[in-house]
Amino acid sequence: MAKNLLYLSKASLLLLIQLLVIQSGSFINAGQIPEFSNSFKDLEGSYKGLRVLGLHEAKLYLNKFGYLNYKDSNKIEDDEFDEDLEVAIKTYQTFFDLKVTGKLDADTIKQMSIPRCGVADSINNGSLIHPQFSFTAGKPKWPYNERHLLYAIQSGVATPDLDLADIKEACSYAFGEWEKPFDFTFEFTEEVGDADIVLGFFHGDHGDGHPFDGISGILAHAYPPTNGRMHFDADEFWSNSLNLKPYETDLKGVTLHEIGHILGLSHSKLKKAIMYPYFDIGENKRGLSSDDEKGLLVLYTSG
Repeated sequence: MAKNLLYLSKASLLLLIQLLVIQSGSFINAGQIPEFSNSFKDLEGSYKGLRVLGLHEAKLYLNKFGYLNYKDSNKIEDDEFDEDLEVAIKTYQTFFDLKVTGKLDADTIKQMSIPRCGVADSINNGSLIHPQFSFTAGKPKWPYNERHLLYAIQSGVATPDLDLADIKEACSYAFGEWEKPFDFTFEFTEEVGDADIVLGFFHGDHGDGHPFDGISGILAHAYPPTNGRMHFDADEFWSNSLNLKPYETDLKGVTLHEIGHILGLSHSKLKKAIMYPYFDIGENKRGLSSDDEKGLLVLYTSG
């Protein structure tokens, strides 16, 4: 009887440890998880005319992603819900097909709390540039004589549960998908200096003015043609698995998205498109939609 109780006790303890690991993602990194959802949740129900502690966080978020353009830096740092913020929220709600209230309602807070690409959405003077796919401002693209592009992986930053072979696998898949709709071809090179596109993983502030924020929040960002830089947050739990754990992010899917920016596409408001800016942790998103393919074709066949 005592042996049975001891066995059950050990089994229960092991199960508890496994559950804690799944919920936190990692004991080592659990303290690094940014409280985006909690900080935004405290703002739920805010509307024009109120002064709410922490409201400047929503202003910073909307400013970063192209919905606000304060001329006075003091306005973005205060907690007053002004008219500019109301207009920005309405534009954000329109872009993501939310009910347009101009308030930080529950659905808007939920959307803002989902991890996403760090590239700003294509908003100009409060209006949507395109109803679905969109292009980087100025429509930069790779020249006609640069359709065979070399890509390299910048080494030196360790990532949890990820090695060079995993990164190469994700790149091979993602670049291969973008070869299908148009006449681009991509080839891996070991020589970073010879590459047109350089991919790297970084922690926090990595010198480009767009620091990462730890687990969740901003997953990655990339630059338009012909810059060729593609940066990933090294603090994320990246995986190529088709059976992601609840805390893992789909490396192949995010790489596919960031290559779209490298080619000149901006964000789509269509949720099924790979160029939709948000990614649900623990879920796979693979393949190009017709919206993604059409965006690339329009960009490279138009003047």
